[in-house]
Amino acid sequence: MGSKYLLTAQELASISGANLSKIKNYFGFENQKNPKLSSAQVHEFMKKSGFKYTCRSLAFINLKGGVGKTTAAITLASRAVQFGFKTCILDLDAQGSATLALDYTLEEDDQIFHNIWQTPKEINNALIEMEENFFLLPSDLENSLLDVSLNNPASQKKAVKGIINELKNLKFDLILIDCPPSLGAAVISSICAVDEIIIPVANDAFSFKGIELTIEEVGEIRSTFGLSRSKTKILSNMVDKRLNLAKEYEQKLKKKFGKYLMPCCIRTSSDFSKALEKRETVFANNRKSNGKMDYDLVARTIFGLGKK
Repeated sequence: MGSKYLLTAQELASISGANLSKIKNYFGFENQKNPKLSSAQVHEFMKKSGFKYTCRSLAFINLKGGVGKTTAAITLASRAVQFGFKTCILDLDAQGSATLALDYTLEEDDQIFHNIWQTPKEINNALIEMEENFFLLPSDLENSLLDVSLNNPASQKKAVKGIINELKNLKFDLILIDCPPSLGAAVISSICAVDEIIIPVANDAFSFKGIELTIEEVGEIRSTFGLSRSKTKILSNMVDKRLNLAKEYEQKLKKKFGKYLMPCCIRTSSDFSKALEKRETVFANNRKSNGKMDYDLVARTIFGLGKK
């Protein structure tokens, strides 16, 4: 199985703090200028360097659509794979945007979340291995039936949690959930289950209501189910810093939602749409772009890895 998402030795030196020569010697690449390393190799070296891959679950949620939620989920996932995380994307959106973006077409015997939430141990057979350390639970329109099958609070509380617990047993380091842009059963169950919630927002005034509504609903749902407050972060997305309106919006975001706002934002870049056309993320190629640099910083911030 070929790998699109490799990490260069120089990048590994940056996140690990190790000397480049030490890394090349460790892998026997002394004669290569900047060799590319697989996810498993990065994982091995980072663990030997003292980094702890503790399993974390993150849900990408915004009750407003069109904010780049799926792009955020799959882009962060691919960077995590490069950083050595055994990563799983759970696509819970009936539109299957993450599934499509990762170039997977469901076959007749494939399982989706709707089929397995009552029998979490089946997740191991349902996962699609996209490449080394990169797995997907695909989605299709049948997931729209979750609002019927998860029609009672007990089911909502345990459905996604049961899958996450089983993924932890399977030694996953990172679980990312791409949620639909509505307050249905899949979103409620995800809010109950994950360690952290990331709210991607577009850089416009219309996003404010979506932010307020999402934060309010997250808090009420966690409280209703007797759960402690989750760690919630806002990721400012689609930022065109050339525009004065964008600058004004960023200031308003900081003023009103400063305690939730991540210290880094995602600038606009045509590379995102180009990558999606190829059914991959920006980290599948070596080209430099603002968006790629920004997501690298987001990943390092979330995972507590070394800065550039």
